[in-house]
Formats: sequence, C-alpha cells, structure tokens
Amino acid sequence: MGGGSVRGFIFFRVFKPNHRLIWTGLLAILLGMAAHPWYVAYRERKALEALSWSVASKVIVVDPGHGGADPGCVGGSGVLEKDVNLAVARRLGAYLSQAGGTVILTRDGDYDLSDPEHQSSAIVRKRDDLEARMDLIKQYRADLFISIHANSISSPRWWGAQTFYHPKDPEGKRLASLIQEELLKNLGQSYRWVRSEDFFVLRNAGVPAVMVEIGFLSNPREERLMSQPAHQGKIAWCIYAGVVRYFSGEPAPTCPF
Repeated sequence: MGGGSVRGFIFFRVFKPNHRLIWTGLLAILLGMAAHPWYVAYRERKALEALSWSVASKVIVVDPGHGGADPGCVGGSGVLEKDVNLAVARRLGAYLSQAGGTVILTRDGDYDLSDPEHQSSAIVRKRDDLEARMDLIKQYRADLFISIHANSISSPRWWGAQTFYHPKDPEGKRLASLIQEELLKNLGQSYRWVRSEDFFVLRNAGVPAVMVEIGFLSNPREERLMSQPAHQGKIAWCIYAGVVRYFSGEPAPTCPF
C-alpha cells in the first residue's frame, strides 16, 4: 500500500462520518425551520401585547353589517353574511374589551336598527338602519368606527379580504392600511390593498372609520372558511392588531406590491 493510500485510509478512519450525528443535525435544522414561523408569530403577539395599553379608555363602535330581514350576501352553500359579520364582530369586541377598550356593537343579535313604523319600505328601512348605526357613534362619542361585511360577486374565482376608507379620511386610511397589512400577513398573501370608497357609513361616521370586507362568500373556499369559528377568530385578531397599532401611533404602511 502506497504512502498516499495509507494517509487516506488513516484520514478516513479518523474522520469517519458519524451518521447519527449528521441525521440529528439535519433533524434539528428542519425542526428549527418549521418552528421559525411560530416563533415569529409569538414575538409579534408579545410585541402587540406590549402595545395593547393604547386601546385602554378608547370607545370603538363595531358594526356587524346587515341583520334581521336583511341577510346581506348569501354563499353558495347557504352561509349568510349577517351571521358571519356578527360572529367576527363579537370576537373583535372581546379582544378590544380585554385590552381595556369600550366596545359598542351596533347589534348583538339577528336584527336591524330600522324604525318599526317604516317596515313597509325596504329602501326607507335600510336608510333608517344605517342612520341609527351612525347615531351610536355620536351617542357614545366614539373614537373609531369599524364596519364588518363580506363580499360577493357573480364569479366564484375572486377571493381575499380588503379594507376600505373614505377618500377624505386620512386617519381612516392609516387604520385601513394597518388592518390590511395584518390581514395579508395572517390570512395569506393576496393582490388586494386598501381602497377608498364613498360608502354611507364611511362618509357619515364623523370619526376615523373603515369597512372590512372579510372575504368573498361567492368563493367556495372562503365561504367555508368564514363559517368556521377558528377563521373568524383569526380575522378578528387581524383587525384588533391593526387597531392596536393605529392607537399606538404607527404610520401607515405602504402597499407591498
């Protein structure tokens, strides 16, 4: 055996790979990669908890859209928008209350706020209902107004939550942007960003206001998700996180795409 071969043999014997150690190292790397998103989410939640003081003493009107005779959109399998809106609003109210905020739900059951004397006219009834929701903002001297709705169109292909603000409400835009960033981060990336609209409730709120369309009931996957309590809680958390960041003074994030 030549000298080179001997040296190679000795090197191999000295530095023979430890397969168990290698597999242990690979497993540790894989576990670390799997745990990283959880760790990032944990750190973000802890950071949010540290900012939750900003909600204390604030009055927030949370508006689950529709109700009563007005179901809103209806999904292909029969999920009603009014029910989803209320479920998310209740969870959002619980988060805000736990942080010390005063939460006013425009409705806490399956009803609208219209005048009983106007039940004969759907248009007048709807107008009464919306005006009564606006009156609650003034009655309780609210600091913020958040309206929760679900979307629907003729095609089932469209999906994604989106937050709206009034074009003359810069603080509403800041709040909408912070909420939308949380929705994108926690519900999965989509192509939707905040958008200005002249909706009645945004135009007449008189305080920073947003409307959160939490998804498309016309999309079978989103309809299924929006009917699940876990997903409803995730949406509520995203809105809550945006509100906390808003009251803590964070600037509006820019569109990520």
